[in-house]
Amino acid sequence: MKLLTVVVPCYNSAAYMHKAIESLLVGGEEMDILVINDGSKDETAAIADTFAEKYPSIVRVVHKENGGHGSGLNKGIEMGLGIYFKVVDSDDRLDKDGLLGLLDILRKHTAPEDQLDLIVHDYVYDREEKQAVFSMSYHTVMPEGKAMTWHDVKHFPLSKQFMIHSLVYRIQMLRDMGLVLPEKVFYEDNIYIYRPLPYTRRILYYHAPVYGYFIGRADQSVNDKVIIKRLDQVSFIAEEMICSYTLAELEKLPKHLRNYMINNLAGQLCTTSALQYIDGSERALEMNRHMWQRIKDFDERLYKRLRRNPLGRMTVLPGKWGRKLLVFGYKTGRKLIKFS
Repeated sequence: MKLLTVVVPCYNSAAYMHKAIESLLVGGEEMDILVINDGSKDETAAIADTFAEKYPSIVRVVHKENGGHGSGLNKGIEMGLGIYFKVVDSDDRLDKDGLLGLLDILRKHTAPEDQLDLIVHDYVYDREEKQAVFSMSYHTVMPEGKAMTWHDVKHFPLSKQFMIHSLVYRIQMLRDMGLVLPEKVFYEDNIYIYRPLPYTRRILYYHAPVYGYFIGRADQSVNDKVIIKRLDQVSFIAEEMICSYTLAELEKLPKHLRNYMINNLAGQLCTTSALQYIDGSERALEMNRHMWQRIKDFDERLYKRLRRNPLGRMTVLPGKWGRKLLVFGYKTGRKLIKFS
């Protein structure tokens, strides 16, 4: 039985994908490692095939035309053999002890009546010169090591936001809700994080740094210059994410999940607005106006709620100095976690 499907989307990843795949192999036969070669032009395809030939019962490879990161996740959700589903980017890694501990937990939750919808775990940021330069933990807001509901979770402060690195979903839940991510666009992981949350009933927090997220490569999607070049995609994803659920739908959720999701939307607005202001062109400022107008057209109550949120207020501070303050806050936050 395959416990965990891990999809590894790869595009021209030959220089570093070995490390990612090798970090998954320690999980053994309970792992379903699905390497998605997304139309690479380097040696990615050959390297992926070599792993599949060497570990035929663990590693599978899909060769496909380029469709972007989201298309790789869509393919993984479609083809995964595991009960649970995780994404590991080709320049990242899983911690050996963290992965083995995660599999121990999943092994206890395989029977249909015992399955979890969501497992949350800690993660660290790696740089080339040092691993774990910054870590994210959720132990102050989530009880550790037991199945629970959102009613058992404490209030999430603005600093405790999920990232794709910290989540494991039940794969059938993703299929049943019909999750399909946008393709040929970056930053769709924000939708992957946000949209499934209302469907999660049984959750568990594993207090261990399972994931190592590499930062510092010049061509990464989170690099400052790269983000600005893709500002239209950042803005598109923000709009798609925020217009997923009306405020009435969010109000039906357990209190702390509802508050988390609203803060998550406000944080997305804050980040996207800061990037639009950093660009500063009329085109970028029009993106900001369009984003707020689309939210208002989608649900005026949600629009008003987000503008009252502390992070939402940051995006609408008046004048040039208001924009400068938002940009300063954004850049300071990135420096604190050594993104910049």
